[in-house]
Amino acid sequence: MAYKNILVSLCGRGDEKKVIDAAIKMAQANDGKLTFIHVNEPHAGEMSMMMDAPPPKFSESDIYERVSAVDEASANSCTITIINSDSIPKTISDAAHGHDILILGHRKQNIFKKNFFDSVDEGIVNRVDCPVLVVPK
Repeated sequence: MAYKNILVSLCGRGDEKKVIDAAIKMAQANDGKLTFIHVNEPHAGEMSMMMDAPPPKFSESDIYERVSAVDEASANSCTITIINSDSIPKTISDAAHGHDILILGHRKQNIFKKNFFDSVDEGIVNRVDCPVLVVPK
């Protein structure tokens, strides 16, 4: 099966060059169209009194810069979607509907996180209705 309509989920941590590169190679090999998606949590980028600060808020230009650092032509021809949501797995799953494949990165969790927290990546894979390519980071 040729994957032509490719959705790429980026978390924005800065360690996703391999994910972007794999997506670009797949799109080039199949004459495909790339859509990059990032989900901002509702309080991303805001000040917090909690011990764990919320993640930064990303814009289309932030994602464009990351893609163009790998391949400028792909950055210029792709679609970038930024969504605000408190459910990343549901949002990515909904966005993947109608795409041929979803590409996302995965970083191995340490023992503590593995036993006490759910992986966002696993939540996405469990909900999505298209094939998923998981790229190790």
